[in-house]
Amino acid sequence: IPGRERPEEIIQLVAHKDSMSWIDSPGAHDNATGTVANIEIARVLARTDLHRSIRLLFCNEEHTPWTSRFAAESAAVRGDRIVAVLNVDSLDGKSDEDMRKGRMLHTVAYSTDEGKALASFIAGCGRHVPGLEITTVFKEHINDDDGMFIRAGFRATVMNVGSFPYADSEYHLPGDVPERVHITNLTLSTRLILAAVLTDCRLLAEGA
Repeated sequence: IPGRERPEEIIQLVAHKDSMSWIDSPGAHDNATGTVANIEIARVLARTDLHRSIRLLFCNEEHTPWTSRFAAESAAVRGDRIVAVLNVDSLDGKSDEDMRKGRMLHTVAYSTDEGKALASFIAGCGRHVPGLEITTVFKEHINDDDGMFIRAGFRATVMNVGSFPYADSEYHLPGDVPERVHITNLTLSTRLILAAVLTDCRLLAEGA
C-alpha cells in the first residue's frame, strides 16, 4: 500500500501459516489469528492516506522455499528502506488459566536494541486500546519470521504474540480450533498494531 510523502520508507507486516503443514491442526491461534489481523489492517489502510508505505507478507514460516527468509533477503539485496518489521504471530495465544480468567493479553517481543525501542513504541500505543494488557519481553533466540528479517539486516523488528514464552496448551495440536480464540482479545490486539502503524505515520507527517 503506497505512501504519499515517503513511499520509499516501508513498514513491513508479516503473518504466516504453518500448523497444517505437518499435523491435522486447524492452526487457529497459530497463525490464522495473525493472518486475519493483517488482512483486516490492510483493509483499513487501503482507504487511509498514508505517508509511509505498508508492505504485507503472507508466508509459510516453517518450510522452504516459502519462508519469510527469502523475502527478507531479497529486500536486503534490493536495498529496501524497511524502517520497521512487525511480525504478527499467534495473537490471543495464552495459557489455559489466562483463558479461563478472560485476560486480554498482548506481548511484543524484541531481540535487538532497535527492536526494543520499537516494542516500547508499540506498547505506548496501548493508550488507544483500553482493556488490553501489554507487555514487552526480550526474545533471546533470533528465529521465526522476525528473526529472518533481523538476520537480513532489518534490526527494527518485533514479534507481536499472545504470550511469551508461548503458553497455548494446544500449540501445533489438533485442539488449536477457532472456538478457543477469544475474538475480543484478537480485536484489541489488531487495533493495537493498527494504532502503532497509524501513529507512526502521523508522527512522521508532523516532522517527528
